[in-house]
Amino acid sequence: MEEPNNNVAEWEQKLVGKILLEDDAEHTLNNDEVVRIKDLPSYHRVLPPGAIMTRDYRLDRLNVFIDDNRKVERVYYG
Repeated sequence: MEEPNNNVAEWEQKLVGKILLEDDAEHTLNNDEVVRIKDLPSYHRVLPPGAIMTRDYRLDRLNVFIDDNRKVERVYYG
């Protein structure tokens, strides 16, 4: 079993500024401009603007905040 990568700085570098796409979504962007849901850690949640989120704290859950265009704005664990 692979150990989870809880290094938030590494995830920020991989995700922030990229467009988050569903696994089967087609696009015309360069591959370095997008990231797919399947590339996220197994335990994650994607939060669009105005999303209601639970307040439970999970050390192993990556929270991915996106804007209205699905561009990743920030990430953190919790």
